[in-house]
Amino acid sequence: MREVARIVILSLTVLILTIGCIAALAGCRDARAAPARCEQYPIPWQPADGAQAAAQAELASLSPGASMTWNTSTGTLTSVFQLATPLPDCTDGQDAVAQVFDVIAAHPALFQLDASEWQLPEPFDCKYVSSDAILNMGRRRLAGRPVAEDVFAYGLDRIGGVVYLTFVAGTYLPVIGATMGNTMAACNNLTAAGATAIARNTSLKATVYSQCRNTGTVAYTPKSNDAFRFASQVAWSWQEDTNHVLLTAQRTLRVIVAPANYTPELLSSDARCPVPGGDGSAFSVGFDIAFDVHTGAIDSVKPGLDCIVC
Repeated sequence: MREVARIVILSLTVLILTIGCIAALAGCRDARAAPARCEQYPIPWQPADGAQAAAQAELASLSPGASMTWNTSTGTLTSVFQLATPLPDCTDGQDAVAQVFDVIAAHPALFQLDASEWQLPEPFDCKYVSSDAILNMGRRRLAGRPVAEDVFAYGLDRIGGVVYLTFVAGTYLPVIGATMGNTMAACNNLTAAGATAIARNTSLKATVYSQCRNTGTVAYTPKSNDAFRFASQVAWSWQEDTNHVLLTAQRTLRVIVAPANYTPELLSSDARCPVPGGDGSAFSVGFDIAFDVHTGAIDSVKPGLDCIVC
């Protein structure tokens, strides 16, 4: 009888544990499946504690005589001078850019930069490095999303026949994980239909010229027979705040005015541009409207498509 009781108790225990495991697994699946939400916009981001101390420690091991300035809002360096880091493998036929990024990759706490997120300069043969060569680049992606804000530059010098990395400077955010990228995607509410509806109820202004002399302005409200399309992907940027940054994004809607809606004022304005690659006789009239992707607010309006008039 005691043996039967022991078997029953054991069976109940196994059943309870099994149910608990199933519930836990279900909870994990639910947590993984939970979509990112846009809980605050502009999106705040704060650098990790200790980032500056870690960068300073790594710089001390790389180049003890160098001096660094730091941005507490972005949690990244703004400059390092007197770097004096030799690049002994930067010899004739070798790419100086690759040599620099070997150094950057070897010191992640200092530079906090993933080369795959940046538009690297064209290969630069080490044999052409002379004195005070400066190269720079812009960032393409942040947390997997297009970004149009970050820049990074570095200097090279040839001293005693050896190429040195002499300084770096930048305005950029460190590598940020996919979780932030998912939040950024969740904050993108702008649709082509929504942007078009706003554009069709907005008076767009252009400057009227006579032989490049400003003679006034013309206002145009887009009509249903005009063409509307997104002219760019979403582009994220950020602004500094106290010890953190705020991320926002824009996307540009292009309005191409139908020829039936041309007026003499529009044809004399900076909304008229020659068609790129044409023979000069073909032209378009239009506007580029930059929208905030979350609020739908118009941030700016540029008359003219792919040109600057006068």
